[in-house]
Amino acid sequence: MEKEPDRVEVVDFSGEEFNKRSVPCSVGLLIMLTVALVNIFLMVFFPGTYISLFVSLIIIGGFVLYYSFILTQNPGKIRKFSISVENIEIILPYISFFRIKWSEFEKLEIRMRKFNYKPYYQYELHFMNRDSDKVVKLSLLDFHKVKVDQILVLLKNFSKIMKKEFAAVKVTNISGIIQVENFKI
Repeated sequence: MEKEPDRVEVVDFSGEEFNKRSVPCSVGLLIMLTVALVNIFLMVFFPGTYISLFVSLIIIGGFVLYYSFILTQNPGKIRKFSISVENIEIILPYISFFRIKWSEFEKLEIRMRKFNYKPYYQYELHFMNRDSDKVVKLSLLDFHKVKVDQILVLLKNFSKIMKKEFAAVKVTNISGIIQVENFKI
């Protein structure tokens, strides 16, 4: 019989989104298109000068430096999910360190929610006891899809090992009506 590992960790290191001062890529492309049109105008009316070339180089260089600066300011933060026979630990950049012992809850329920305004799923991990319910939210913004699937399988398998009740449901909001159905992990 195979022995279970003492601790299993899922680690993800992903780049963060640009900071609040960043310009979306489409805006940059629109500005570059405008500069190209201005350059065509300058080339037609001033064919012997290098004004249009210098304007293009300055603006392109400015965008390259701007995006390079933004990308190097915030390269990414570590995300970590760790599970063992003693406890479950979750480290995410936007929440404080979460740790729960297996003895602190009786039931683990995973609720998968699909959002209409954003095309991704959010997973709520509910650690339920008789008088308390601790919730941690994971999404595809926290871990890649493969890692989220790996985390869900680990939770299901360790729940069986630790003899905890396990449930996985999919919650869908259809025109204000909430539909709840089981989903397989």
